[in-house]
Amino acid sequence: MRSVPFLAALVFSIPAIAETSSPPVGQLGFASVAAALKELEARDGNGTVVTHADGWTVVNEPVASAQWSFTPSGYYAYPAVVRRTVKRAPDGSVSVETASLCEAPQAECSKLLAEFAAMNDRITQAVKARGRQAPSQPPQ
Repeated sequence: MRSVPFLAALVFSIPAIAETSSPPVGQLGFASVAAALKELEARDGNGTVVTHADGWTVVNEPVASAQWSFTPSGYYAYPAVVRRTVKRAPDGSVSVETASLCEAPQAECSKLLAEFAAMNDRITQAVKARGRQAPSQPPQ
């Protein structure tokens, strides 16, 4: 899946992430995955960017530091959407909050969320590693 570069770019390109309210995990505010996709695609161009790659529909909301990933038709966890929101604490640490709506069988939904959790871990580790890098010294 190619959503990691999108979210990683979001993390590294926003110097300070504005605090926004987000729905609790598992409660995205939509009755179905199809309803979420329809509404979010309608926002394209209004501070929201919708892309399609390898069957996935990815909706980026830079202002909210959020990314929605919709599984492609035929995917083992179809239909499903996972929303990840990047949160930056006052100390500079970064976390990724995940919420989902999955209409596939429970086992497939659990597998999908485990995959996203692994991607989230890689993102937060990359941010931590970047923070540990010594700042470059100015030329003398």
